[in-house]
Amino acid sequence: MKNNLLFVNHNREIIREFLNAMKEYTLDIDTADTGDEVAAVLKKKKYKVVITGMNMHGFDGSKIIAYLNHYCPQTVCIVYTRRLELAHLKLLVNERKVFRIFQKSADFREEICSAVMEAFEYYDIQEKEHQEKLILEQKIKNAKENLKELEHASLTEEKEKRELVFFLDTMRKTCAETLKSSLTLKERHLLSLYETEVVNQLLKGTCSQETLEEMSRKLYGVCDGNQWQKLQPVIERLRLLL
Repeated sequence: MKNNLLFVNHNREIIREFLNAMKEYTLDIDTADTGDEVAAVLKKKKYKVVITGMNMHGFDGSKIIAYLNHYCPQTVCIVYTRRLELAHLKLLVNERKVFRIFQKSADFREEICSAVMEAFEYYDIQEKEHQEKLILEQKIKNAKENLKELEHASLTEEKEKRELVFFLDTMRKTCAETLKSSLTLKERHLLSLYETEVVNQLLKGTCSQETLEEMSRKLYGVCDGNQWQKLQPVIERLRLLL
């Protein structure tokens, strides 16, 4: 944003004096000398700096500052006025956050020009801090949203995994039940141990074909030939299901 300012004063002679003093600076300067004109320009344009009088014909400078505080809080306000009561001074400094206050006839070329340059620097510092705050707030917002998505994905994945295990376990029982009637108590016990391990591997998400083959080899190692001959068809059907 270019260094721009609005100079508000009901006295056209004072406006000309100010413009002459600022000629050596490359600035975008607008002026206003009536309340209606001030209202019109502030609705159309934002300013880094606004310099205003206080006791002006038809409008009050404090209302301009209140408007800027509310709608353009980054704008830096400078007051240039003929007289100012102590109570009003406290209000401007403490509540309206006015950057500088000058009484007529302050030197435009020295005091006020210097204050204007400082006001631009102050605005840029505020704007930078404001943008950094917005960026930080957006990063925090994004991080929270990402965390929610990860939590949701984790819960969804866990739910789907349990549903899959439940389905496979049901199919396993249906498949194996027709063969269990011919198994001995020892063979049923061995098969139950195998089935339990399969379910555990499914819950862990590590039930690969290699894992199933390894579990089959372990089962084969504790079975005699007759037991393995009976259990092998059940195990093969389970592998097809998984």
